[in-house]
Amino acid sequence: MTLVLIILVVLVFYWYYKTWGKQDFLNSATRGAKGFAKGFARGVMEERMDEFKRRMNYYVIALLAKIAKSDGRVSENEAEMIKDLLDANAKDEKERAFLKASFNEHKENLSDAFYVAKDFLKEVPLPKNERFNVLRVLVFMALIDADFNAKKREILEQIAKAFDIAKSELDAFIASLSNLKSSKKELSLDEAFAILELPNNADLNAVKKQYR
Repeated sequence: MTLVLIILVVLVFYWYYKTWGKQDFLNSATRGAKGFAKGFARGVMEERMDEFKRRMNYYVIALLAKIAKSDGRVSENEAEMIKDLLDANAKDEKERAFLKASFNEHKENLSDAFYVAKDFLKEVPLPKNERFNVLRVLVFMALIDADFNAKKREILEQIAKAFDIAKSELDAFIASLSNLKSSKKELSLDEAFAILELPNNADLNAVKKQYR
């Protein structure tokens, strides 16, 4: 089940960009332009999109770091999840090294989760449904090991507050995933996709190819 959760966390990390899908974004930005102007506009929009993703990667990794270290150590499962996310989302080795350094920096300060989440929204003004997708990934991190402690819940609540997401919404998602984990049955992909509110044909490779 842990492997399924890690795979789906990587999947939903890509799914952040559904609303901001690069091709749709670029097509919209350059519609009606001609010749050089069209190529120039497309280049500018692509550069902006890459910057958007870089900022998003940074802040999500920063918040994940706080969740992972909240019990005093980063577990093997948590480290594997971070590795997969870095491998999947870093544009190149330089960005991967930067994100890894950011993770190591932010895991040492657990008291500023609310402010980091606020800065996230200033830098990347996501609509609420996309904020909830980010929060889902953080909940997956918090529950990937057996120990879901009070500190993890506290940090999640601070982030949810910064994201303007009701505590009841956070509690409902935590409960739904916790119930599945405690049922001692294997989580099927269909069930996992249903929790994430994703179509069950959204395999990782297809999403990666379209939204990278």
